[in-house]
Amino acid sequence: MAASPTELRAALIAGLLCCVLPAQAAAPRAEARAAATQDIVLDAKDSQIDYAANRLTFNDVTIGQGDLKIKADKAVADGTGLKFDDSHWQFSGNVQITFETGNLQANEANVRFSGNRIAQAQATGTPAQFEQKLASMPRPVRGHAGNIDFDILAQTIRLADDAWLFDGRNEMNSPALLYSIKEQIAKNETPPGTTGRVHMTIRPDGAVETQPAASHP
Repeated sequence: MAASPTELRAALIAGLLCCVLPAQAAAPRAEARAAATQDIVLDAKDSQIDYAANRLTFNDVTIGQGDLKIKADKAVADGTGLKFDDSHWQFSGNVQITFETGNLQANEANVRFSGNRIAQAQATGTPAQFEQKLASMPRPVRGHAGNIDFDILAQTIRLADDAWLFDGRNEMNSPALLYSIKEQIAKNETPPGTTGRVHMTIRPDGAVETQPAASHP
C-alpha cells in the first residue's frame, strides 16, 4: 500500500533529525546498460567550431537523453569534440535541467558526461533551485541554494551555501543538505567543525498548508 502524504513527510523529517540517509539502492545493471545506449540528441540555434583551440560553442542549445534534458543560452565544450564517454561541458544563461519528476534551474552548470550518459551537474545560481513533483504529495518538494550538485546516476541533490528545502508544508534550512530524489529523504550535511545548524519549521497535521516564506522563492 502506498504511503500517505503524512507518512512521507514524517519520514522526511525523521531523516533530517537523525541525519541519516538510507543507503541508495544500486540501479540494476541491465537498466544502466540500457541508459548508456540511449541516443544523446543536441539541438542548437547555431554553433561554432574552433579547430585551433579544439572548442565547440553552441547557442540556444538543448542536449537530451531519454527524459533528461539540459537547456541553456550557451554551451561550451573544450578539447572533447562530440564525444560523451568522458567529457565536461559548461552551460550558462537560463540553465534548465529537466528529469522525469522535476527540474533544476541555475545561472550556470558544469555538466559531466560519463560512459555516454549525462552523469552529473554542478549548478550555481542566485540561487540555483530545484523542484520535484510527487503523485503522493499535494505540493512539490522544492529547494534552493547557492550551489547544487546533482548526481544524476545516484539520483541525489546536494544543496550548499544557504540550503533550503520545502516539502509542501515543512521548511528546513542548513548550510548544506543532501536530498535523495528516489527516496524523498534528506539529511543535514553541514561540514564538521562549522557553526552551521539545522533550522526547521514543522507544521502539525491538520494545519493549513501554506506557501513557504516569501524570502524563499
